[in-house]
Amino acid sequence: MKQYIKAEFELFKKQKGVLIGGGFILFLFAFLLLFSGVGNAFYCAAVTVLGCIAYVFFVVATFLSPASHWENRRKIIIPTEQMVLLLGESERTYIKIKMIACGLFYLAILGEITILQVPAAFIAGKQYSLWGFGLEVLIFTAVVFLGLTVLFLVPLRVFSYVIIGWCGMVGGFVGGYFGVFAEGTKAQVFERFWLKTVFCVGIGIVSVLFRWLRAIGRERGGFFVKNGEK
Repeated sequence: MKQYIKAEFELFKKQKGVLIGGGFILFLFAFLLLFSGVGNAFYCAAVTVLGCIAYVFFVVATFLSPASHWENRRKIIIPTEQMVLLLGESERTYIKIKMIACGLFYLAILGEITILQVPAAFIAGKQYSLWGFGLEVLIFTAVVFLGLTVLFLVPLRVFSYVIIGWCGMVGGFVGGYFGVFAEGTKAQVFERFWLKTVFCVGIGIVSVLFRWLRAIGRERGGFFVKNGEK
């Protein structure tokens, strides 16, 4: 397990352009979080979108390898899974490593949101409200878990194409609620959004569980395997 983690980490580090872009967005996200206590619900939502984009950058760097080829004048980046499975890594090990990576990135950015509430509260003074913090956590969590459906269920042959669509989905999902965010207070918007977050978390957990059971089925030649598939 350790050798596979090390090998995938080496592939991850080679995505320098993606990591630099993600790091810059993460820095900008941290700076804007300092004023989340002063801003309204719309501001909290807009800032959190940057955190979601930073998460996408780092996660994509783990799912797409630095290897690529040209197809009909279009650059196709080869998924990491396609490479490591050929090198002997089992599908279950691959899924474990990806679950760990997604969890670590989620907790890291969530930790950033939490820690920066201290200076945000200091800057905002009496205007500060924990409802803003709660709203940021809800939006970020909803986007992360909804994205697990794409990351764990999309077939390899279309993975590099779907990642682009996933980025659009992230923007569309949050952008579709901007009108709601602008209408009420942070507490009101929190109350309207928390059920949607629970729903997204449920979808994400089911998606990962399904992929995990399917991997077990493939290895044992049992459930979730089509006739003739090995």
